[in-house]
Amino acid sequence: MGKIEEMESAGDLDGIADKVRSGATSERVAAAWKLGAHGDEGVRRLMPLLLDGSLEERWRAAMGLTRAGEKAVDPLIGALASERPETRSAAAWALQEIGDRKAVKPLIKALEDSEDSCRWMAAACLIRFADEEGLKALEDALGKESEEGRGYIGLLAEGS
Repeated sequence: MGKIEEMESAGDLDGIADKVRSGATSERVAAAWKLGAHGDEGVRRLMPLLLDGSLEERWRAAMGLTRAGEKAVDPLIGALASERPETRSAAAWALQEIGDRKAVKPLIKALEDSEDSCRWMAAACLIRFADEEGLKALEDALGKESEEGRGYIGLLAEGS
């Protein structure tokens, strides 16, 4: 049994949350995934990392939050309003991975983000959702993007 599994067996979710920030890379990712599997408790511990962690911590938190599924949707939608573009992008990605249609309207709104990377991630997520309302909004938004931006959106949609 590994260290993270031992912590989980002991009910030490705070210790697992600490592992998301420190330790070997594989431990950090595994810890985020373990926390996400704990639903509301995992979301409670991962959201601060998404909102205020380092860039790597934000993305690990986003990965973990995808494991929480529907329980993470509302907090992730809230994170789309963060002051930090790296949080907004990671939240959009996590929402797309979860696949809850509740995220479509907030992602449509994110097409107006002032930060290119956030708009592009939201656009890529809407492509992956393939929701009629989202695709209509995306069609309008793509006309405002540069050729370079449309290229990045395509790459993100293929690889996100």
